[in-house]
Amino acid sequence: MTVHSATELQSWISDVSGEDDTAKLSVEWAEFAGRRQPVLTLFGAFDTGKSSILRRLLVEAGQPLPEWLTISARHETFAENLIEVDGCLVRDTPGLSPEGQDARSLSNSEVARSTLGLTDVLLVTLNPQLSTGERPELLEVLSMGWPPGCVWFLISRADEGGVDPTLNLDGFKEWAARKRDELRESLSLTDAHRIFVIVPDFAGLGAFESAPESSVWDSSRSWDGMDELHSALVELSGEDHKDARCAAELRFWTRAASVRLASATATVDDLKVSADVANASLQRRSLFLKQVDALVGAAEASLNGSIEDAIRRAVNNPQVDAESIQNTVDPVLEEWWQKQQVGLARIRQDAIQALDQQREGQGWAKFESVYRRFTQPAEEDATRAPSLVPRLEELGQKAIGALQGADRLWQAHLAAKQPGKVAEITKSAGKLGLAGGIASAALPVVAELASMIEDKVQIDRDKVRQREQREQLHAAVAEIVKVAADEAMRAMEPSIEALRREITAQTVEEAEVRSLEAAVHEASDLVIRGKALLSH
Repeated sequence: MTVHSATELQSWISDVSGEDDTAKLSVEWAEFAGRRQPVLTLFGAFDTGKSSILRRLLVEAGQPLPEWLTISARHETFAENLIEVDGCLVRDTPGLSPEGQDARSLSNSEVARSTLGLTDVLLVTLNPQLSTGERPELLEVLSMGWPPGCVWFLISRADEGGVDPTLNLDGFKEWAARKRDELRESLSLTDAHRIFVIVPDFAGLGAFESAPESSVWDSSRSWDGMDELHSALVELSGEDHKDARCAAELRFWTRAASVRLASATATVDDLKVSADVANASLQRRSLFLKQVDALVGAAEASLNGSIEDAIRRAVNNPQVDAESIQNTVDPVLEEWWQKQQVGLARIRQDAIQALDQQREGQGWAKFESVYRRFTQPAEEDATRAPSLVPRLEELGQKAIGALQGADRLWQAHLAAKQPGKVAEITKSAGKLGLAGGIASAALPVVAELASMIEDKVQIDRDKVRQREQREQLHAAVAEIVKVAADEAMRAMEPSIEALRREITAQTVEEAEVRSLEAAVHEASDLVIRGKALLSH
């Protein structure tokens, strides 16, 4: 990657996180870039003696020890952790714990990693056993584009390696040489990677004093390697570190982009799950509304046939009058009405069960989680970590219409499951009299025509007239059927529409689905761009 790539990364971060985030990062980088001395960072596991190394260097340089150093590297403010030693600025960091999953281990490791872009030279500290659990991370660190000579390795606490230097100095030196070779092979190091084997505090002599004198280490000075490290720092302070600073800039912006890419990717995944859930909800709505439509179509067809058949039977009876026809039609209407109400209730129950099953799935839980994340103000949730991708928060706001369905749908679902709702659907059966009444209003016409047909006629002319009257009767019956059927269907419309509204209220709107899909598309494009930049 070229230096121009750092500019491209800044541009992408601005797109994904916003101008404020980029400006904050720029200030952080400018503060580091303005330092004239080379900056070195102690980086390693929590038990590799980083603090002991820094304390020894400070004492040897005749400098007072800061209070924070006496209780290990707990500070997480980098400026406060920088201290001048031998013309360089040295930073202590919390212990790295790649395999730790507790909150403190994760926090300490993150703080340590965040310094990788704000250092010119990295001092990797290791125990005599060398890298174990942290080896994969060290390999990743080495791949970050360090100029030659900008990563040093300190094999610390070497007196604990199994060979006592006070009893067998030659054996200790041989052991140190083997450890250097072992480390080079393990991490595929080159000659440009300097390796120091050191004993910063032999036998813990300096640990017992809050302000030890340098003379406390006189007995180990000839072989503990600290003079060599001290000389290397003095030499480094006089060198040009322009290349190291340029490489640090690229590491800084690369890491910032990587952190935001990880957060953006997780956000995209959440939005995709939410979009899938919303789509499934919309499909369920379509399915049940189609069932309602099918029930309405079948109800209308069965109603027309049933009423017409009932009236025709009544007309063909020996006694044809309004009362006999009414008595024949009303039971048919009652039976039809009850059948449709049962059908509506069954569709409603199926919808409730299906939506219950959807809510029990992990996808719906994610949907509601994303909804809360994008809708709940940060000040209402003190435990919520600040978002690293406020730009994607804006995308979430675009999808808010769909996500707020989590509340709206839940309230509608709770209302739908109330026992009283079933009674509301079925109690409308009392409206049947209206449909029957419409039929009854038209029946006098039928009765009059029917009585005329019943007259005893002998001549052909009267037979022709009788046939014409019969046809008029059938036409009147057809009209009655149409009026009765239309009114019966209108009487059922409130129940049908109530069910449509209830189903719709419990499912996501199409516009909401489209807004979620648009947010997924826009966020995915940002992630793709970020991955492309970081893959160079």
